[in-house]
Amino acid sequence: MVGISKHFDAYTLRARVVPALMAGLPTLAFLFLIIPWDHFSVSQAISATMAIILLVAFADLARNLGKKAERKLGTRATPEFWFRDDGTIDSVSKDRYRSFVASKLHIQAPSAQDEISDPAYAKQFYSSAGNWLRDQTRDYKKFRILADELFTYGFRRNLFGLKPVALSLNVIVLGLCLIAMTLPLPVELPALQSSGRLVIAIIAVILHSAFMIFAVNKEGVREASRAYGIQLILSCETLMASTTGIPRGQAKSARSKQKP
Repeated sequence: MVGISKHFDAYTLRARVVPALMAGLPTLAFLFLIIPWDHFSVSQAISATMAIILLVAFADLARNLGKKAERKLGTRATPEFWFRDDGTIDSVSKDRYRSFVASKLHIQAPSAQDEISDPAYAKQFYSSAGNWLRDQTRDYKKFRILADELFTYGFRRNLFGLKPVALSLNVIVLGLCLIAMTLPLPVELPALQSSGRLVIAIIAVILHSAFMIFAVNKEGVREASRAYGIQLILSCETLMASTTGIPRGQAKSARSKQKP
């Protein structure tokens, strides 16, 4: 059980398993529709076990396809927010964060002139800064807001990666429902002989397909990526407070008292 729980941590559940469930919902519903549940037998137990195995495999597929979508869209890594000409985060905070991360990386941070004359080097430094921050902020309880943004991004990215698979499965389920409604079946499946249930399944497939087409898109992934990137940089505040030993609230209060 301990080994299984490691494969279903908070991130896996919210960013991989849930997208897998949402993407394959009509297919799973159709599979449960064709299995008679008025009595329990070995076939039901086998079907339930196979459903769990397929869910784990589908969750892993969600991760792989999500990674491919990430590389294609160029999301998650947001070094552009560090540049001085980007106003997403105030310049005063970024100056402090830049100096802090540079001291941890033991590399001189790019100057304003460096960002203009050698933007490639500056981008590499800020990408390295992001990698360091991700490694330092793996405590989901301590960095709860950052974790929530990461889960949201992972959910949207993986669901977007599963979009072609989900729509393809919906076409298959829709075709099977139409066949069951119009042609005699070689096997007796009472659930498939109920036109009412098949109509409900068809409506579910159409609504699910509309959701996947219109609601699951690149813009949603990019928006989640931006929100995560911003919060990742802001996590410097907590890391700096931990380094100095001064609580974050007291540190802000002290800085405000020093102002004339």
